[in-house]
Amino acid sequence: MEKYNRRRFLATMGALSAALPLGATAFDFVPGKGNDFNFLLLGDLHFDKLEHHDMEYVKKHYPNDIVQIQNYSRITRDNFPVLMQVAKEKATQAKADFWLQLGDFVEGLCGSQQLAELQTREFISYVAGMKIKRPFFVVKGNHDITGEGARETYKQTVLSWQGGELKKKLATANTTFVYKKARFIIFDCYTADESLEWLKEALAEHKEELLFFCVHQPIVPYTARANWHVFAKPSQKAKRDELLELLGRHRAIVLTAHLHKTSILTRRTASGKFVQVGIGSVIPAVDAPIKNHLKGTNAYGVSLLNLEPNFSAATLEERKDNLEKEAPYVDHFEYADFCGYATVNVSKKNEASMVIYANADKNAWTTVDLTGLLQS
Repeated sequence: MEKYNRRRFLATMGALSAALPLGATAFDFVPGKGNDFNFLLLGDLHFDKLEHHDMEYVKKHYPNDIVQIQNYSRITRDNFPVLMQVAKEKATQAKADFWLQLGDFVEGLCGSQQLAELQTREFISYVAGMKIKRPFFVVKGNHDITGEGARETYKQTVLSWQGGELKKKLATANTTFVYKKARFIIFDCYTADESLEWLKEALAEHKEELLFFCVHQPIVPYTARANWHVFAKPSQKAKRDELLELLGRHRAIVLTAHLHKTSILTRRTASGKFVQVGIGSVIPAVDAPIKNHLKGTNAYGVSLLNLEPNFSAATLEERKDNLEKEAPYVDHFEYADFCGYATVNVSKKNEASMVIYANADKNAWTTVDLTGLLQS
């Protein structure tokens, strides 16, 4: 590690936006010169243990989630530590400046605020125990605020933790920060109406070369669950259109999770194009198979419903309609059924690329030229 030099540190920090006054205590290193940097990217983790739950509460309020809780508790015990260790090794190799997790970092559904607090604090302690010596940013996911006491825990504990990582006080899960010549938007899709109004104000400040839009739910549907995206209801069409145009106008790189699948697509709007990458990190096994690898715009459309033919018959027509309406605007599409992690690189020329890894593999599944997709 380079020797600490106060003059150089202050000069470098002066190039950062006041939106994120990151200091040496947050990074535990002096940011390098130039515009290039890397960060480590994770999707849903669903950190969980059986003792985090009042099972009588779960049986009464979430009976269909009992098997899921049992499965995620197993994954947390057996696979999560392996994934996090490999991710740490890859982040160290890449000299990642921070980590970004895209929501559902915990399973939730605990049954009391005391248990929700226990689950959340155990995750935060786990991250601290990894000694990554870098900020660890999270996006709000639905599981992070589901269950008795979960919303209160998020407001009191998670926002306090994230405020510490960001070195500023947070009143909501919506926030923005600038690192070098890239702006990051962390968008709360569970207060979507007010978040959209906040976003318009935040983007008025956007003058940086790159924009990373970080959100839990996807903006563009890309699986059989084609009603699990932001502003998905027909009554929300006007707000969805407004959000799409904002992302296209600012040529956003959208980082999203929620569906526990991997996807890369570009979406055209009247104002411009944006890229969306979907990623999940709940690995069912360290060597789980990669299934249903699809590539090409011909693979995007109603045929995606065949991936889960038994999912929600009551919403079939709605999901079919959503995919039919989106298909003409999708210019690039790749999809595969697996979870893993990724590293993102911003070069000295402000070009962004991503390396995606399946499961806990150390060899890349694919490399994505993010800025290239915006230009194609």
